[in-house]
Amino acid sequence: MQHLPLEALRAFVSIYELQSYTAAAQQLNRSQPAISLQLRRLEELLETSLLTRSGGRIHLTPSGTELLEQARTLLSLNDQIIARFTEPAVSGQVRLGIPSEFASKLLPQVLGQFAHAYPNVSLSVTSALSKDLLKDEQAHFDLVIALKEPDKRITRPGLVILKQEPLVWVSAGTDLNTQQDDLSLVVAPEGCIYRRRALGALRQANIPARISYTNADFSGLTAAIESGLGLTVLAQSTVPDNLSRQQRIGPITLPELGEVSVAMWQADTTNQAARQLAQFIQERI
Repeated sequence: MQHLPLEALRAFVSIYELQSYTAAAQQLNRSQPAISLQLRRLEELLETSLLTRSGGRIHLTPSGTELLEQARTLLSLNDQIIARFTEPAVSGQVRLGIPSEFASKLLPQVLGQFAHAYPNVSLSVTSALSKDLLKDEQAHFDLVIALKEPDKRITRPGLVILKQEPLVWVSAGTDLNTQQDDLSLVVAPEGCIYRRRALGALRQANIPARISYTNADFSGLTAAIESGLGLTVLAQSTVPDNLSRQQRIGPITLPELGEVSVAMWQADTTNQAARQLAQFIQERI
């Protein structure tokens, strides 16, 4: 009887969700060659290809699409069993603040796994811009996930860096703005790291641009991009499946954007439920 290796399944899911072999290796505390080898052995065991690269993104093959949810289910069940027998009973409420793009793309599976592993913990999730989540007056959060510039020193107690995240240009298609002199940008309001990085990179590259649409809500931004109102900047792992990473728009080569830090802040280490969620997130991001 053959058995599916859970480590290989976790590598497969992480590579796809993070859109990066390097990020998956960092998340799982393995080397990139080890992650690639696990995926290859899983494909050999199942006698099918699971992932493919196209347009700067990692896509699921038909077999990969069929396997993904089943793999998530198996991994979630494994984590629930481990938590059930190795972790003490945890109850209480956790008030989590998180940027909306991470809430909608990166964390649903993590929070879902946590909710199943710790059914007596109540999660209250609020989405907002990182600058608002980390304001002193936002002390009603127990835990905050936020973006920060990687070159800024950590001055707030309880703030830790989870990972470095590449920033990418995103639009609904490669033919965007080819008939216009200026690039049209879809951005969040002032104070957003994505907005600041986009405008700074374009200004340094002497590429004219104008802001065509502003919205603080991630769903509003993505709807505007889908409608062809412009392009935006996002963290690589949060790009929706129906949008595309871009390196060129018509004759324009888009400038590099660098990375941002994904940070986590915990308000009160005596909140056992918040402490458990913080550890849960840190192990998976």
